[in-house]
Amino acid sequence: MKMNTKFGLIVLFAFGIAVGVAITCVFGPFCDVRVHVLEGYINAVNQDGTAIGITIEPGGQPEAYIIAGATWREHGGSWSDKFPTCLEPLTSGQKVRLGVVYTAPTKGGPGRPVVVWLECLD
Repeated sequence: MKMNTKFGLIVLFAFGIAVGVAITCVFGPFCDVRVHVLEGYINAVNQDGTAIGITIEPGGQPEAYIIAGATWREHGGSWSDKFPTCLEPLTSGQKVRLGVVYTAPTKGGPGRPVVVWLECLD
């Protein structure tokens, strides 16, 4: 096989992969994994320290998030996978920043927001 033919086949193969990836992204949930950064004040930490209520907008309605399993850190500190020490159970008023990924429902499973990281700001 000539060098030009091999090069043409390689280019055609790479183009086919690129088109396949693009189609998968358009018709599947695989390319829309963005982390949304939210910042606000804690309304409440549950008794186990695994979930929070947070107000994002001043005067807005509190939103509830499960924080169990999220990586966290004190402002400017190192990251940890233990429970956040700044969010003691049954406390409120702390300022935090969250990294949230919104999962889509699939095959009968519900979608929901998932907190992937949390930063204590005060």
